[in-house]
Amino acid sequence: MGYDGKYGNQQSYGNKNGSSGGFQKTFEDKTEIPEPVKIQSFYKEDGKTLKEDLFDSVALDVAKSFKGKNKKGNDIGVTSTQLRRIFDEVKRFEQILMLQKNQWENQLPYIKMIKSKVAYSVARAIKQKSEEKGVYKNLEAFISSGIDLIKKQEDYHIFVSLFEAAYGFYYELAPNNCK
Repeated sequence: MGYDGKYGNQQSYGNKNGSSGGFQKTFEDKTEIPEPVKIQSFYKEDGKTLKEDLFDSVALDVAKSFKGKNKKGNDIGVTSTQLRRIFDEVKRFEQILMLQKNQWENQLPYIKMIKSKVAYSVARAIKQKSEEKGVYKNLEAFISSGIDLIKKQEDYHIFVSLFEAAYGFYYELAPNNCK
């Protein structure tokens, strides 16, 4: 395990055959999947100021974690349809909060429930395309770690913006077979 210092993530570098490179790589099947990006905090150490690279390099790293290569060396990734469904669900709550004042405490349990909905979607996607398990698990890790950080309504809006930035980067990076 290593500490990357940039995002407060603990990441495991390397694979079963001992090489490094920031990818999880299974020696037996040669599948290459980037390490998941688990968000530790939206804020700098002061707890008030947003990290300046949150919607830039952090979002780009998140997007990169949604794609990889299968054992044949072909590009794999989360489908844009699947990512869009999850993003739409996250945005739906943002709209509810904007339109209906004083709903934060009522909506927070449902926002937390997004984690279980994503877990279900990921399990179904893996059943259909088992070779893409790693990229879908990275999506689940991002959503789960981001939602775990949400304590107040402002945190939720920051998470939505981070997801939106990652979604935008992924649209550019996604393998053609996933668009």
